[in-house]
Parts: sequence; C-alpha cells; structure tokens
Amino acid sequence: MATEKSVMVPDTRVLLDLRNSKGHGFYCFKYDELYLYALRPSMLKGSNNKDKIKSIKEAELKDDDIIICAYPKCGTHWLWEVIEMLKSGTIQYQKDVKETRMMEFIFKEGIEAVPPPRVFNTHLPLRMLPTQVVEKKLKCIQIMRNPKDACVSFFNHCRDMEKPYGYDGDFAEFTEAFLSGKMPFGSYSTYLLAWKAEVAASPELPVLNLFYEDMKFDPVTTVKDIAKFLSLRSTDQFCEEVTLACSFKKMKKVDEEMKVGLPIKLWKDGTKGTFYRKGEIGDWKKWFTVAENEKFDQIWNEKMKDSGFEFTYTPV
Repeated sequence: MATEKSVMVPDTRVLLDLRNSKGHGFYCFKYDELYLYALRPSMLKGSNNKDKIKSIKEAELKDDDIIICAYPKCGTHWLWEVIEMLKSGTIQYQKDVKETRMMEFIFKEGIEAVPPPRVFNTHLPLRMLPTQVVEKKLKCIQIMRNPKDACVSFFNHCRDMEKPYGYDGDFAEFTEAFLSGKMPFGSYSTYLLAWKAEVAASPELPVLNLFYEDMKFDPVTTVKDIAKFLSLRSTDQFCEEVTLACSFKKMKKVDEEMKVGLPIKLWKDGTKGTFYRKGEIGDWKKWFTVAENEKFDQIWNEKMKDSGFEFTYTPV
C-alpha cells in the first residue's frame, strides 16, 4: 500500500512520495485534494506548481471557447482533433500536441495567450477550472471510457514516460494506485463522482457526455452529435469525412509523424512512446488475471454504487 510522505527529488520542489513498499509509484504535489504531476522549475518561470494551478481559476475565457473534460486516457486527443476539424470546416490535422491547449499544462498565462477559436482540454475536475466556464456557460464535452481499458492505457502511458513522471512497477501495482487514487489526477471513480456532483450544482452549464466506446462503435453518429451540440452546420458528408480522417490508425500515424510543440522530453529512450497505443475495447482482458479482475470489480462497484454510470467492457 502506498503511503504519503514528503521527499526531495531532482528538478522538483518538495513533493509527496506516493510509492508503495517496493519503491514503485509517483511523486506528486497535492492541491484541492487532488494529486498532480509537478512540472520542472524551468517550466514554472519562477513560480511554483500550486500557484500555477491556482491561477487557472482566474483565467479570462472567451464566449465561444470549448472545453474537453476527461480523465487521462479516455480519448481526449482523439476528441480534440475531431472538434478542431468540425470547428474549422476543413480536414486538416493539428500540428501541435493537445498539451499546448491543456489547462493544467499552460496555466492562466498560456490559456489567455491562445488565439481564437479555442478548444481547450483538461483532466481537472470542474471546481478547478476557470470560474468563467460556469459564469459564461461555456460548452463542455466530457468523454468517458470503461475503467479497465483506461487503467491499462494509463499504465502503458506511464511506463514509457521519462523520470520523474514515469512508472516502474508492474500492472498489478499500478491497478492498486489507480483504484486508491495514489497517483496523478487521483482515482477515476473519484473523478467521475466529482464531475457528476459539480455539474449538478451548475445545471445551466451546457454539457455533452460522450463514451469512448460509442465513438468506436458508431463514430459517424458521435461526430454528428458533437456538431449538433456545438451548433455547427456540418453536412452529413463532412461528418463522415471527419470520421475517416480521425480513425485511430490515421491518428496514430499523425501523432508519430506530424505532432510538435511538447516543451519537455516525455518518452524514455528506446520506447515507442505515443499518445495512441491500441485504442481497442476489451484490451484489458489481456492484462487482468481472473483474481485481479474480480478484485477490481469489487472495489470499483463499491465506489460507484448507485452512481448511474454504466460502461461497455467488450466489443459489441
């Protein structure tokens, strides 16, 4: 079981040590009851992680800004590309990585510097976003994914990352952190329950809830739903063109060949680090043992009891 204690690690301030008894886990800072990655001092421009995160709430937003909200590895990159094409009305891939529009990566200063039209993304809960999201009733799109595939994808993502952000433990250890929340962005269950409660407290906020699995099963319908929610006059033909352009295979190739703009070295040398790994539904079956799956179900179902969230775990 991971414990929480303060340590000093290279290129960081004092952080919380969330490693388990084997020495595997994460170093994070904690703000508003949420564990977060600490950025290197060179990226903080003389400030500190907590003040930078705190600044996000004060960011000035524009009336037509769009916010993609999601827990890590639930389809943010994919959805961002789809929305950018729908907004522009052209089949043109974004050369920048989505982190250049990620609120907890660019903070208040970066948010306000992005030229319109703007599609932001975040893994933060609604309470930590700019207050103007609710005040201006900005359109938010939440994309969710079944927790087992999200866990597998997050594990592979972290395993390929550079120190101090990467993960050295095995999948069973990672799953414990994923369920307990002793990791960056906390547990997925806590994220979902907080999202539901915080949106319910702001009933006038326009929100479209999407599921990763629906985007895989029936992508054209999902793209049309997004266009309708954003009040775009996209033709059926254009929605189909966007769907084809944003297929997982094509997006993976774009990520490998075109994307620029990430200001830090993210992936370990010798790995095939990518934001697009497999994108399959049901890949979790190749990772969980029977016992691990039963334990996951027991913990997840207890946390999410009567929450109303239902997920698809296998291909239809």
